[in-house]
Amino acid sequence: MWAITHFLRCDFLRPFQGMSKRYNQEIKQFGEKLKSLRKAKGFSQLDLEVQTGINRTEISKIENGLKNIEFLTIVRLAVALEAELLDFFEKP
Repeated sequence: MWAITHFLRCDFLRPFQGMSKRYNQEIKQFGEKLKSLRKAKGFSQLDLEVQTGINRTEISKIENGLKNIEFLTIVRLAVALEAELLDFFEKP
């Protein structure tokens, strides 16, 4: 039994460990870009909440890379900020 458990922990999950690191980097970069676009538009988090219907605590979590978001949420943010979807993913 130990061998199976050890295999699953070491070999099976190894590819996902690298993905987790990449995911965390990407979600953090997305949040930084959102914050940059919001400030460039002159919006506070409250302004963005009013425009999108997304609670400002959720916006804060997104901007700080602490929350995963759905594609629909990205579209709502893009519409409110008059931005293209690609704007959220361009490197600084």
